[in-house]
Amino acid sequence: MANDPRNRQNPARPGAAGAGARDKAKPVPADARKSGNASAPGAPAPDFLAGLDAFSRRIDEEQKAHERADAERRRIEEEQARRRAEAERRAQALELAQRKTEVEKQSQGRRFAALEMLRKQAASRPPGEDTASRRAAAKALIHKNLLSAMHYLAEFAKELNGVLPSTESTYGFIYLQQASPMVLSSAFADYRLRKVDGDEVCDQVFLTYLARYAQPAAVDVVGPDIEYCRRYLALARVPFEFTASKKNDFGQPVSGTFALSGAIPCEVHIRADYDAPGVLVELLNVGSIGAGRCRLAPEAFNERFADEIAKHALGSRNEFAKFVTR
Repeated sequence: MANDPRNRQNPARPGAAGAGARDKAKPVPADARKSGNASAPGAPAPDFLAGLDAFSRRIDEEQKAHERADAERRRIEEEQARRRAEAERRAQALELAQRKTEVEKQSQGRRFAALEMLRKQAASRPPGEDTASRRAAAKALIHKNLLSAMHYLAEFAKELNGVLPSTESTYGFIYLQQASPMVLSSAFADYRLRKVDGDEVCDQVFLTYLARYAQPAAVDVVGPDIEYCRRYLALARVPFEFTASKKNDFGQPVSGTFALSGAIPCEVHIRADYDAPGVLVELLNVGSIGAGRCRLAPEAFNERFADEIAKHALGSRNEFAKFVTR
C-alpha cells in the first residue's frame, strides 16, 4: 500500500493545507487601534449631548429675553394709558369746576332773592303749634271719640239682638245686584286699650254681627267668572254652595250657580292712629259683600259718625258710604 502510485503523486498532501493557511494569515499592525478613524474598533463617540445642551440653553435665553421685552413693553403702555386717563380726569374736573363757578356767579342774585322771599313769608306767618302739643291734643280727642263710639255701638248691638231687624237694602256685590234684604243677628261690640306716651287710651273699637239673606240668594256665572266669584266669596268668608249647570269635555264647569244661604260674618273695626293722628275704619261685609275702608281726621270721627256706620249696616241711606273705598 505504501508503494501505491496514488500516494506517490501527492507526497506532502496532509500538511499542505496547514502551510497555506499560515501563509495567508497576516499580522495586524500594532498602531491600528491608535488611528483617528471613528470606525476603528475602540474609538470614543463624539460629544453630541454637550452640543444639544448648549443649543437648549441658547433657546431658553432667547425666549426669556423676548418675555422680558414684552413685559417691559406692556408696562410702558399701561403707564402711558394711566397717565392719559389721569390727565383726562383732571381736565374734566377743571372744566366742571369752571362751569360750577360760572353758574354760581350767574344765579347768585336770584338765589339770594328767593331766600329773602321765603324769609319774609315765614316772618309774616303766625307761630305754629309745637308738634308734641298737637299730638297730645289729638290723642285726647281720638280717645274721647272712640270711647263715645264704643258706647253707642254697644247700645246698637243690644237693640239689634232684641229686634233681629231686616235691612232696607240687600248686601250685594259685583256678581249679585238684586237679592232679598238681610236679616241681622248676633251683634257684639267691644274695645281694646293700650298705652301711648304713658297714658292708657282706647286703641280700637269693633262691632261684629251676622247677616243672612231673607231668601237664599243665587248668583249665576259663566266662564272665568266662576273662579273669580269663588275667590271673592272665599276672601270675604261668605259660605256658599256651587252647582255646575254645564261642563266641558274635561269635566270643568263652564256655567253654574252659587247659592248663598248661610250666615255671613260682618265686622266693623275702628282703629286709632296716635302717631299720625287719625282714625281708620275697616269693614268686612257691612252694607255690601267684601272689604272696605276709610281714614278720617281726629275731629271728623265722633259719635254722629258712629251712627252713620250703624245706618250703613242697616242698609239705609247714610253719609258714611261716601267715605268708604272698596
